[in-house]
Amino acid sequence: MVKQTILPIWSLLFGIAIITMASGLQGSLIGIRASLEEFDTTATGLIMSGYYVGFIIGSILVPVWVKSVGHIRVFAAVASLASITILMQSVVVDPWFWALMRTGTGLCYAGLFIVTESWLSDISSNETRGRLFSFYMTILWGGSILSQMLLNIASPSGYDLFILTSVLISFALVPLLLVRTPSPTIATPEKLNMAILIKTVPLGVTGVTLSGVVTGAVLSLSAVYAQSIGMNIGEISFFIGASYVGGMLLQWPIGRLSDIQDRRVTIMLVAIIGSVTAFIVPLGMYIENQNLMLFGMFLIGAFSFPMYSLSASHVNDLLRPEQILSASSGLILLNGIGGAIGPIIAALAMDFIDINALYWFVAFVNISIGFVAVYCINYQAPMIIEDQGDQVPVALSVGPVVAAEMFVEADSTIETEEVTEVEIKL
Repeated sequence: MVKQTILPIWSLLFGIAIITMASGLQGSLIGIRASLEEFDTTATGLIMSGYYVGFIIGSILVPVWVKSVGHIRVFAAVASLASITILMQSVVVDPWFWALMRTGTGLCYAGLFIVTESWLSDISSNETRGRLFSFYMTILWGGSILSQMLLNIASPSGYDLFILTSVLISFALVPLLLVRTPSPTIATPEKLNMAILIKTVPLGVTGVTLSGVVTGAVLSLSAVYAQSIGMNIGEISFFIGASYVGGMLLQWPIGRLSDIQDRRVTIMLVAIIGSVTAFIVPLGMYIENQNLMLFGMFLIGAFSFPMYSLSASHVNDLLRPEQILSASSGLILLNGIGGAIGPIIAALAMDFIDINALYWFVAFVNISIGFVAVYCINYQAPMIIEDQGDQVPVALSVGPVVAAEMFVEADSTIETEEVTEVEIKL
């Protein structure tokens, strides 16, 4: 399998791994450096939310650019711009300028992921797509974890880590140019009737949006939190890395559980557990037990990060295969909006209430998902377990193209029957 499926596209997968490492390193680096520069937490939240704003803009613009000039030129252009934005942040230290550069970074990463993921999707076949997606997600999670270890290479107060991030982004262009397969064509998804989708699958839409709020807040501000309570760089890298490890290890078990029971019940349980376990990090801080704090971050990753794939799979249960691409595009948009809002609200809470309000906020958002799940379980028709599609675990860095393809692939393995009497017009 490895020789026939993975080796022919090793350069593409290697490039994706490099992009993921650069993205993870840059996110933590900006948070730490903002704290060192004594930006207030609210300003840092605005800076970090810029990434998600840029990602949303990029998801809309990049497919149009690709149609005009092609994959290679778009990839080269956004890779160059991404390198420039991170280097400029090391030269001009100003919160408003950083917010602008962070927005540009999000736009560029959207381009990088869309180009590489559409390429990966296009060159896979029905026989290899499942294995490729599994390997791809492993690479994304692995790259995210390794990115945090790169924080230990040099001090974030200097230029070195900014330069390293720029080099990684530029280096990702090299393996892509070595791919021998012809570049694919990105199809622009048909428009989605969002209002009907929200009315039909309120829990799925709520879970997708609020999972963006949680992951945006946690990944954007945990480095700021750790820096403010006196952790050194090595401790911060393990602190944030623990959340990635938790998300990676429990994605599959939680997904399997959701496949054998009403998925809404799984969403409810995961949301409740995610809410309760969010208090472990502040507890560890109060009793000065760093191991307990690491365990708390592991549990936040384990029970908060899988919420997107659970909620998106729930939406997918109620759609026909031809509806999934446009629905996936809409869900990515909602998740991005949540990611932009989360850091701002959490940062304001940290500034005006308490530094631990970051995790109180995570608990509140998770329990809100749980309340919506309880309502839907009690007041909507029960789900038929046999009609549910397989849950598709999605890594945090996955973009619209592969997300849609994974849900289409999961749905195509099941006999196409009407899973709901409601017809969603997309």
